[in-house]
Amino acid sequence: MKLKLTLAMALVVFFTAGCSGMQEKKPVSEQPQGNQPEKNGGQQEKPADETEKPNAQPGSTTDKSVKPSNQPKTTNLPIKIHDESIVKDSPIINITYPQIEGIKDKNTQAQINDILKKKANAADESQMTNEDPSTPSSFDSTYKITFQNDHLISFVYDQYFYLSGAAHGMPARVPILVDLDNGRIVEAKELFNGSPQTQQILSNLVVKQDVFHTLDAMGEFEQISSDDLEQVYLTKDGLMLYFPPYEYASFAEGTLQYHLSFSDIQNVLNTAFFQSHGIMISKSIASTMIYVSEGYHFSIPKEWLDRVTFERADYSDNQKWLSEINVYYKSADKPLLFSFHMYEKQEWTSLNTGAEVKLAEENDIVYSYSVAQIPQNNLQINNFIKNVFPEIVKTFQVEF
Repeated sequence: MKLKLTLAMALVVFFTAGCSGMQEKKPVSEQPQGNQPEKNGGQQEKPADETEKPNAQPGSTTDKSVKPSNQPKTTNLPIKIHDESIVKDSPIINITYPQIEGIKDKNTQAQINDILKKKANAADESQMTNEDPSTPSSFDSTYKITFQNDHLISFVYDQYFYLSGAAHGMPARVPILVDLDNGRIVEAKELFNGSPQTQQILSNLVVKQDVFHTLDAMGEFEQISSDDLEQVYLTKDGLMLYFPPYEYASFAEGTLQYHLSFSDIQNVLNTAFFQSHGIMISKSIASTMIYVSEGYHFSIPKEWLDRVTFERADYSDNQKWLSEINVYYKSADKPLLFSFHMYEKQEWTSLNTGAEVKLAEENDIVYSYSVAQIPQNNLQINNFIKNVFPEIVKTFQVEF
């Protein structure tokens, strides 16, 4: 548990200030619709005094042009998004936030941009003392676009607030959905139709994805709360539901994430809203995303989700890896199918990696997998290893 807490805190640092200037890798479900590139807020070098200036260099502003569609026409000009930044040395503040250009009503555009700025600049400087000079208080805020079409832009702020002398900082996630057609911020409750079954249906899906039983860590999980329905943001294929640390699990588990495909929750969605904003919610998705608190995710076919079981291996000094996730076939003998690993880069380079295949490398952490040797007479499991697992590997993404 001590290693896991240390690893989780290290990952939090990687995912906030440690990722300065890095282009984030996003899951397929979090990429914008169409051919428009995803925009991610970066970090700026800190000047001596507070500055507020564009973060993008000349020619780097992302042009989000609105294209014709069969949906109601937007009254906007081509939409562009550029970065602005707020940087301080004392207290330590690094904020990058988006600003929108192209909304026809300039007063409305200014109001939306003011909200985007205020949501990013959420640091309470009155609490940011230097109780421990070696670890001064700090606040970091970056953003990503998880969905964009002609009618909507979904922003998510990832923030991290550390108070000097505290055992650890606290991450926060802030979703903001902008309606370009009407020039307003969409509230999360508008995405649902008010069905009394909403919480139960979403809870059932969350439990299926909670393959490590993380939600039971602080007591038996029964159902999400009505307040949890505010903790969602839009992706290309559905909604991402998230729980901050301590809500259902320990700080070491980080922010828990569960992807809810439109087709799985369409009975509780506000169909009229999605149709009027150019989003098809009936398309069936054949796989389920599994988010791992170690900072990565992958998808597994729904038909296989009930046939396998997931376990974290206990760390020991004899192991070279930082983390191991094992996936077993559900049967009496419980054969191992495959494993995902995390290594420190220097450990990885010293290994005989013939049995390990490198998946990714971020911040001196190497992610890899190994596949079990299965007897040839087990046709179903061999089919999984030969045909299903290669597709799972293609979906592997590190959360930066």
